[in-house]
Amino acid sequence: MNIAKRTASFVAIILLIVNSSFAERTPLENVHRYELENGLKVFVVENHAAPLAYIEIAVKAGGIAQTQENAGLFHLYEHMMFKGNAKYRDAASVQRAISDMGVPEWNGTTGAECVNYFFTVPSKLLREGMEFWSYAIREPLLDEAELEREKKVVLAEIEGTLSEPGTVYRYSVQKMLFPKFPWRCDPSGSPDVVRGATVSDIRAIQKTYYVPNNAALFVAGDVMPDEVHALAQELYGSWERSDDPWREGIEAQLNNPLPHVTFCVMPYEQISPQLAQVSVMYRAPDAGFDEKATYAADMLGYFFDDPQSVYVQTMTRIPLLGIPDAQYVWESYLTTRATSTLNFGALLVAALDVHEANVAHGERGGTERAGGEAKGVNSLPPYDLPSRVKLFYETLTEQVVPRVVSNKNTFSKKQFKRVYQKITDNFIEDAETASRVKSNLRFWWTTVSDEYYYGYLDNMMKVTKKDIDNFLTEYVASKNALVTVLVNPAVYEMQKRAFADAGFLLMSAERAFWYNDGEVAQ
Repeated sequence: MNIAKRTASFVAIILLIVNSSFAERTPLENVHRYELENGLKVFVVENHAAPLAYIEIAVKAGGIAQTQENAGLFHLYEHMMFKGNAKYRDAASVQRAISDMGVPEWNGTTGAECVNYFFTVPSKLLREGMEFWSYAIREPLLDEAELEREKKVVLAEIEGTLSEPGTVYRYSVQKMLFPKFPWRCDPSGSPDVVRGATVSDIRAIQKTYYVPNNAALFVAGDVMPDEVHALAQELYGSWERSDDPWREGIEAQLNNPLPHVTFCVMPYEQISPQLAQVSVMYRAPDAGFDEKATYAADMLGYFFDDPQSVYVQTMTRIPLLGIPDAQYVWESYLTTRATSTLNFGALLVAALDVHEANVAHGERGGTERAGGEAKGVNSLPPYDLPSRVKLFYETLTEQVVPRVVSNKNTFSKKQFKRVYQKITDNFIEDAETASRVKSNLRFWWTTVSDEYYYGYLDNMMKVTKKDIDNFLTEYVASKNALVTVLVNPAVYEMQKRAFADAGFLLMSAERAFWYNDGEVAQ
């Protein structure tokens, strides 16, 4: 669960009209929202603790906007933003302007649902900083020679990580959970698309997505809201509105993409030979298609993160799983607009000693049950990881989820009260710095809306046990899971035959990348 979700207080939003643009008093203290006539959103987070001003411009684009034919161009365009514009004619001039403002840190990022550009300047240079990004985002030169040079840089970034285990694993998971549009999860994109990009291609990106009604300006720190608003009107007010690139919506990813429960294994050097990491993953509610379910997904996370929860306790009490401690079990969900996943995971002892398991089993008194069948500790060989991974999956789906759904008292009123308090405490902590509030605002404006952010706490308080049951039924019990296990290469070699016999697919670079396939599943 992203910390950005833990937020908001409840006050009505008051609409004020100010100088040909809209100014809204938000429910968050010291947070102001404006909207210029051209549709540009301006968020100001006021905090005078230090004489600094953080300035960020963001657009709703990136992976989510990609097609198979242009995947990678948003990332390439992000790089071109720093290669010259109408005022700063080349990359050297851009760098010099940044340096002259005393900027200690600056960057741009291309994500699955957002492209953003940011830096921090002394607050006395607020105008200069806002003007810099105005020229960069509105009037980039997009020089052909610069494009050819930057293509090499972007290709080096992409291809330099393709052999890394983390990259292979991430692409493999995305390809299986999002087979219809895997490129939407991949803001880096296809090397061949980047290699063949033209100025005309990236200008099409600019014309469609880099428009004020698809963008937001975030300013946080030692600033006065009215001054920021006035400067935004002066520097960005003439930026011409265009068609909403999202006016027709987007086609959803497959809700249940796997034809059957799929088990995979991957040799992973970063994993200790003593441990194995198992994950049971599902497609989860997307804010763009099932906003209500995102609250239940978050609430479940609060309950399942508790070391005393039925989930953690059930998993750690089965000696055969070999989970060292409650802290080695987790559940995670991150709300996204269109590519959300739910993950139940744990670290298992890779080579379980049967004698030690027998001792632990005896101390806990009795035979554990998995999949409705009684299983003694000696029923599995000590090194049989494939069977133990399947046992984790079966315990989740045949014990934990049914136990939660079938018992209306699984979570007591006291537990709900404790969770509500934790959410409130996290909100208070999150609201302590302008930087956190700004980050949360930008995340939620991109993913759903800033209104979701303001009303999050209120809506979380409305989540009931029935909502959690409905979520588990729809998003876990009725779907096929992707079950993966990461093991040290030495452990994999020892159990290679066992994994193959158990039907585990090998996750490898040869089959990981969507753009290497002749056809993509539809």
